[in-house]
Amino acid sequence: MSDAFVPRERLAATDLGRRAVSLVSAPAGSGKTMLVVDWAHRASDRGEAVAWLALDESDDRPYEFWSALIDALIEAAPTDAAEELDQLSPPRGRVEPRFITALTEVLDSSQPVRWLVLDDVHRLRSPDVLVGLDALLADLPPGLGVVLISRYEPDLNLHRLRLSGAIHDVRAEDLAFTESEASDLFERVGSTLSPLDVARVVARTEGWAAGLRLAAVSLAGASDPSLLLAQFEGDRREVADYLFTEVVQHLPDDTLSFLLATCAPEQLSVELAAELSGRADAGRILDRLCRLNALVVQSGDSSWYRYHSLMRDYLSAALARGDVDAPQRQHAAAARWFDHHDEPVVAFEHALRARDPDLLAGLIRSRGVRLILSGHAPTVRDTIAHSAPAVRHDPGVVTIAALAALELSDAAAADEQLAALAGLGPPHDAQQAALRAAAVVNRALLGGDVPRALRATGILERPLSGDADIDLTVLVQRGPARMRTGDYAGATADLERALELARAGGHDQVVLTTLSQLAGITGAACDFPATQSWTGKAIEYAVPRGWADSPRLAYAYLLAGWTAFQVGDERAGEYADKAIRALEEHGNVEVEVGVRSMHALATFEATTGTDRHRAVATFREIWESPHAEQVSPGLIGYATPQEIRLALAVGEHDWADDAVERVNRLLPNSLEALAMRAQLWHARGRSTEARRLLTVALRDDHVVHQEATRVSVNVLAAVVEEGQGNDALAFEALERAVALAAPRNFRRPFIDLWGDMEPLLRKHQGRFAHDDTFVSALLDTARLRGVGEDGAATSNTLSPRELELLRDLPSPLSIRDIAAARGVSINTTKTHLSSVYRKLGVSGRFAAIRAGRDRGLL
Repeated sequence: MSDAFVPRERLAATDLGRRAVSLVSAPAGSGKTMLVVDWAHRASDRGEAVAWLALDESDDRPYEFWSALIDALIEAAPTDAAEELDQLSPPRGRVEPRFITALTEVLDSSQPVRWLVLDDVHRLRSPDVLVGLDALLADLPPGLGVVLISRYEPDLNLHRLRLSGAIHDVRAEDLAFTESEASDLFERVGSTLSPLDVARVVARTEGWAAGLRLAAVSLAGASDPSLLLAQFEGDRREVADYLFTEVVQHLPDDTLSFLLATCAPEQLSVELAAELSGRADAGRILDRLCRLNALVVQSGDSSWYRYHSLMRDYLSAALARGDVDAPQRQHAAAARWFDHHDEPVVAFEHALRARDPDLLAGLIRSRGVRLILSGHAPTVRDTIAHSAPAVRHDPGVVTIAALAALELSDAAAADEQLAALAGLGPPHDAQQAALRAAAVVNRALLGGDVPRALRATGILERPLSGDADIDLTVLVQRGPARMRTGDYAGATADLERALELARAGGHDQVVLTTLSQLAGITGAACDFPATQSWTGKAIEYAVPRGWADSPRLAYAYLLAGWTAFQVGDERAGEYADKAIRALEEHGNVEVEVGVRSMHALATFEATTGTDRHRAVATFREIWESPHAEQVSPGLIGYATPQEIRLALAVGEHDWADDAVERVNRLLPNSLEALAMRAQLWHARGRSTEARRLLTVALRDDHVVHQEATRVSVNVLAAVVEEGQGNDALAFEALERAVALAAPRNFRRPFIDLWGDMEPLLRKHQGRFAHDDTFVSALLDTARLRGVGEDGAATSNTLSPRELELLRDLPSPLSIRDIAAARGVSINTTKTHLSSVYRKLGVSGRFAAIRAGRDRGLL
């Protein structure tokens, strides 16, 4: 393979030779000698003489060792220095200090060579030889550097050299090939691999030079390199032969038996090794193998070890040749050990390879829920997918599979598992029944009929089991389901208990989800200070954990943005942007519809002209989709008034009609349905019809899906009554609205009708007792939320007649001609025109045209 030598500049530039002694220590086949050969050639090219002694077993006696060393020096030295070296008499027994002194004097005076390389130092075991070499290294002349090459650290007093800074170490990790170096190697043997294949083979061999070279040999003439590399393992003939020749055959029989008995785990603790091998001295054996560089390394702390992956393959194949079932039994034992030591992920891996259906099914049933709660749903899903049919058809396993699919928002897979579950009969016990109920409700929350799921499972009446993980799984689904029914108190109680269990169990992702859900409940209850508190806690919890863009945080961002919008906080758009970035493609319908609606609304508020119209069209598209029928009444009650306002603002009156009809269908006989019809009538200037609906709405015998609607109804009633000259009724309605809104800092209904609301608030300022602070703050800040210089609200909508008049303004017709063309008196037309100017916040025809275009009305 000399033609396949890869010069590695990063290693050629190493500290070899920059200190008195260098030790290159790594397992067989790591490229130690090739590195030093390359370095030595470079030294020779610089005119520096290098003496090289390749040691073998025959050199492990004092006379033979020192004779060979002197011969190597003579071969590299000039003639006069060689004669001095030839005069030396190597000791035949224990090294004599006089010999070492004589040798160093010759080396110092004549300086026959600059470098001395001792290759395969691990072959030296004789105490007499090692003591002598120690003495030489401790008293090297200044002009001589020594490089030691060894498979493992030789039994020399190197710690003294390390303390004095006189030695440089090159280890296996330094010699491991990088992907670029591996790519160069394969090109040199005529096998050009894709970057992906190179990365795979480097990972498979762990950068081990011999493994890469064996792979390169195997690839010679291969028609499908990718397929061959996928099958490149430690039991491949050329790899197995190399490992046997260079590593395994040099091991004592009892050590090889230990390796065979412990080769299944990728990570091996001393305790696990003792369990698998039955050897109380497992730690000592592992430590010795590690020090011998027998492709065994410490992993993590000092009590864990790891066998090289190709070595594990070789051992596993050798184990199976002796007993075909032995690898499976070892995996089963490892699975039980890891399960007992609370490492279920690793236990799953070993149980799967043990091919023991009962063992694997038992582990999934006992550990699956906890793994899902801990963020390991992909592990659970993949383990079940690769298991035997007997495992996949176990009712408990199917339930866990459904929960894992739901955690991953894979509705199709969840439906498949729930359908299979329905065919397996009733649950075997109360815990399985609870988990099955949680899965059914979770699926409905993901996008389905939540009330039906609640009725079918009886989850609202089901007592908790006492198992923390099962109860947490039930509560995190039952809480949001209760919210969908309007039971905010029950939902809060469930989620607060879930938060306690999640914190106690260390389930960080569930903690974040629960914090967000609690924010959702308080938002639905119109308790915006509490919502801001919960969303703040959720965001503060998530960001330090690296979850700022996690889909789990999308709901919290949505609620933070929606709350900011309701209280007049300018950060609404910022939160909307964060929510849309965090939103996953297929998730909870409530979250997806809410986030997309909030983003469209924020886009509308931040843009002008045709961009506004596109934002409204996006909002409408979201709510016209079938998913909109699966969201909570609370979200419908918050979002649809804004949909109506936006549609009217861009002149799409039909869209507003559609939104009102949708609410009538989804929330029949509700306060929300009445309020939104009244909103539409008022926007069209039909105050009598609006007043009639509001009179009905102000009675207390209507279903109310979210408390914010009560504020909106009273705000609109105050405006309508004031417009009809009913001052007392207007103040009564305004007083009720302020009393409901002030504790919640709920400003949005007032802002949306600011053109009519500002004069009404100023008229009655000082009459709201302790709520006057809220009114004063509203008057001070609302001007920043879309109010023109003259106090008219730029967000006020135009009636259909006013919109028709606006669209005639760009024509060359005079106002009188426009009036005649429409069959309306000039005075009526001027009245409508004055209203158009006021609502647009302008004072003339051409300014009205510009404003109409900016707002997407023209």
